[in-house]
Amino acid sequence: MPGDSVRRALYVLFGRLLAGPPDADLYRRLRGGGLHSLADAQGVDLSSDLLDDADAEACASELSAEYARLKDLVSLRESDYATADDDPVIAISRFLADNRLRAPPDLPCDHLAVELGIMGELAGSADAKGDAASVARARGFFARHIGRWALAALADLAEKAERRYYKGVAAMAGAFLESERRHYGAL
Repeated sequence: MPGDSVRRALYVLFGRLLAGPPDADLYRRLRGGGLHSLADAQGVDLSSDLLDDADAEACASELSAEYARLKDLVSLRESDYATADDDPVIAISRFLADNRLRAPPDLPCDHLAVELGIMGELAGSADAKGDAASVARARGFFARHIGRWALAALADLAEKAERRYYKGVAAMAGAFLESERRHYGAL
């Protein structure tokens, strides 16, 4: 079942973390959940820059301001990194329509968060089915829509972020996508 795929879960998680700032509830869950343990094991600090990192409301407010600042400095849209012959917005829109999917109304369809969500479903399906067609479909989407630009965007995010949280999210998402690039073969 695609829902049981760890790779699917990681794509969806990183997509959510890049789609917008965490609210207080999500920040509490991130702090109390396994993501901080995983980050600590990798030497990544996902805490807020506030003195009292336990105040989830204050942390969410701080991270919301940082997200708004970064939104003006860093693009997480494939079309801003595209070097391909076709327009990624048209290609992703077509993919979404063909598969009866929709991008969230507040994000462009070629935003990294949307593409990570799509990739999560494709990776989950490939992991569950294990057939050549499902794996090829996931590999093709990754190569065409993530592998060529997402690592550069995440590096840009990490460079321009002032808060540890966004530097950490960019580092962890980048490490995951680098392992996926190796999984699908050097692209």
